[in-house]
Amino acid sequence: MEEPTPGIDWSGLSLPFDVTDLIASGNGLLGLVGGFVLLALAFVFVPKVIGLIRQSFSAAKSK
Repeated sequence: MEEPTPGIDWSGLSLPFDVTDLIASGNGLLGLVGGFVLLALAFVFVPKVIGLIRQSFSAAKSK
């Protein structure tokens, strides 16, 4: 049986950013893309809501 190869040595690793930089950049990206995501969700859900409203009004008329 082969011996497992040793893992990567992460001890000398240093990153040019810290957690606050990562959160700030994620927040900025969400600020840029968030409007487009909401617009896409509106295109998906608004027709369903309109259909639900029409269905409820037609059910109320038939009573």
